[in-house]
Amino acid sequence: MTRWFEKPVRMMRWDLLGEYAKVKQLDLDSWAKEKREKWHSNCEWIVGAPGAAPGTGYMTTFAAEGFERYPGFEDFDSIRDYLPYARKHGIKVLVYLDMHWYSYEFSARHPGWEQLTSSGDSYGRIHPLYGNGTTFCVNSPWRDWAFKLIRETARAGADGVFLDGPVVFPDCCYCDHCQDRFMDKYGEKIPLEDWKSDLWKKFLLFREDSMAGFLRDAGASLKEVNPDSVIFLNAGGWRASGWRVARDIQKVGPYQHFNGAEEFFHPRPSSHNLFASALMAKYLGAGGKPAVVFTHHALGEWHYKFLPPWELKLAIAQTVACGANPWFAFFGRAYVEDESGGMAVEEVQGFLEQNEEYYDGAKSAATIAIHNSAQTAMFYISEQSELYRDLGTGKEQDLIADLGTGKMTVDWSRRKSICEAVTEDSFAGYCNILFRRHIPFDVILDSGLTDEGLGRYDTLVLPNSACLTDSQVEAISGFVEKGGNLISSFESGVYDEFGALRDIPALDRIMGVKERQGMFPAMLGENYMRVIHEYSSVPAKSLLPRGPFCLKVVSTDGTDVPIVFLEPIRSFYMPLSNESAYPALVLNSHGRGRTAYFPQLVGSFYATHKIEDIERLVTATVRGLDMKIPIEVEAPPTVLAEVRTQQGPRARRLIHLVNCSGDMQRPLTTVLPVGNIKIKARQQGVRSVRTLAGGQQLRFDRRDDMIEFELPELTFYEVVVLE
Repeated sequence: MTRWFEKPVRMMRWDLLGEYAKVKQLDLDSWAKEKREKWHSNCEWIVGAPGAAPGTGYMTTFAAEGFERYPGFEDFDSIRDYLPYARKHGIKVLVYLDMHWYSYEFSARHPGWEQLTSSGDSYGRIHPLYGNGTTFCVNSPWRDWAFKLIRETARAGADGVFLDGPVVFPDCCYCDHCQDRFMDKYGEKIPLEDWKSDLWKKFLLFREDSMAGFLRDAGASLKEVNPDSVIFLNAGGWRASGWRVARDIQKVGPYQHFNGAEEFFHPRPSSHNLFASALMAKYLGAGGKPAVVFTHHALGEWHYKFLPPWELKLAIAQTVACGANPWFAFFGRAYVEDESGGMAVEEVQGFLEQNEEYYDGAKSAATIAIHNSAQTAMFYISEQSELYRDLGTGKEQDLIADLGTGKMTVDWSRRKSICEAVTEDSFAGYCNILFRRHIPFDVILDSGLTDEGLGRYDTLVLPNSACLTDSQVEAISGFVEKGGNLISSFESGVYDEFGALRDIPALDRIMGVKERQGMFPAMLGENYMRVIHEYSSVPAKSLLPRGPFCLKVVSTDGTDVPIVFLEPIRSFYMPLSNESAYPALVLNSHGRGRTAYFPQLVGSFYATHKIEDIERLVTATVRGLDMKIPIEVEAPPTVLAEVRTQQGPRARRLIHLVNCSGDMQRPLTTVLPVGNIKIKARQQGVRSVRTLAGGQQLRFDRRDDMIEFELPELTFYEVVVLE
């Protein structure tokens, strides 16, 4: 039997930040009704332990034996008093428990609970949380306090809890409780940061295991009171920095009912990935649990201003198009100040509620998986010294070219940060190319690199999956031998899962690499690749820009080398150099499968520079290998196209189209309609093609195993139903 959280869920949180007691002045029945009928929510978070200044996570808004009540709630129970109205209107209630932010005063009452840095100082005293407050250790006696709070929450009758935190903060935790546990497990004290030390690497895993153990025991505490309750936490996202706070959905996923993470928009360049919510949805869905992407109303740091409506609508549409559940939150005061701010959410969530059957049980139809490697994010520090050269920005302005110092970074922590950025950019670069070229893909995690996990795909992409286990290498090899396609880059498979350099790079035989001879001198700009013979849509003799980090490899006999690197050009405004002996792309056959290897950080280069030649090159490689991509779409690259399927009596294919074509900056204030979108889809036996939002029957033609049709106009979000 399908449980409620396995069906489409539309979560919301209406936060009365700083004014929590005002809930007593509300008509609770009307309040619950509005959430269901205006906001179309079927699951709501209510605040049980506030995440508010100055660290009030130790107070409760409901009756909990042994816990201090938040001011104003002495005569009101936020859960028990509100729950009947939520039930009346069909809303599941989850209780938000802040588990990472506590006042210094509360901490002083409980010595030994705080997370300690390697210096022995409290993390929260060195780095005050949100400017004021500290945080506690998951291995300290605080965990028993937290589990008691969770049991008290369950007794109040809600449907589950959301834990905002805890996390293990950077350079933590060195408290006595962690030291004792680590000593029991490894027979040594917790080491200081040392990337050459196996013990240091064990400590990083110990941190993640501690987080997973906390959630496991928290869930057990919850189920002591209510076996049907759900639990999950803010589990972090796809970015390579997640290891710094010990968050990995592969570790905590088995102990929670949802995989959820924030994808909040901030009006700064780092937030300007047009497909950010889509990518987060794919990553969270890879964890094998119902996924939830958290979308906040706030204009970044301005929490009492709503985002422009298009930003809100697009975030939710991207989320559901990629198979995740939406979560939307806002502060009550912001809503009072700008009632129009929520109209966009009302519109899109109304559509989702009206068409809920088309999201229930739908699965991705993608044939391509892009690997997100937590192992590489945590342990990869490349042996290639050129990767650490200071190249500057390459920008030329006012007759000055920023070429950096040319010096090598020696500091190991800084080297780790460089490799972390390379790992993150490599993954994001490949993903954004496929988004822009309307090629559906899934994200696959380290745990998915098995015979079973790879079995449903035709193509695997390793952006720079440097750190792989022997069993993962074996599964990838078997996948190719049985007919799968493999695209890999740079140092994929060169290191083991802990970052130790392998004697023989694990994937070189499959990829057609005979020998590695180091790296070209790193330089940003003014270096190129040459197309030797026509390669898909890339004409022969074409000159392509290359990124700063490229390897010198020798390919084996029988491989195809359509593109080579030119010899290095040492400076700007010099003659073009000759072709080198080193390939920029190696194509190979292995068993019944085919491979393509880029001996360069091609994904990272695209992520940082957005050069169309690189987009075309990667796209040509993907399409040249994978003959079963489920759709072809002629539309601007700002249109997101995803394909999902439903099985059963009414088996159908669903093509989700999200128009992100805006006003050339973010936050988006305008979305421009797109017309005459031509689509080819692999689907035999189609009887009808229709649109959900537009309510149109579309004429289609058959071409072998494909059908072809045209969507006259896409304003915002459409689902095309093939039945």
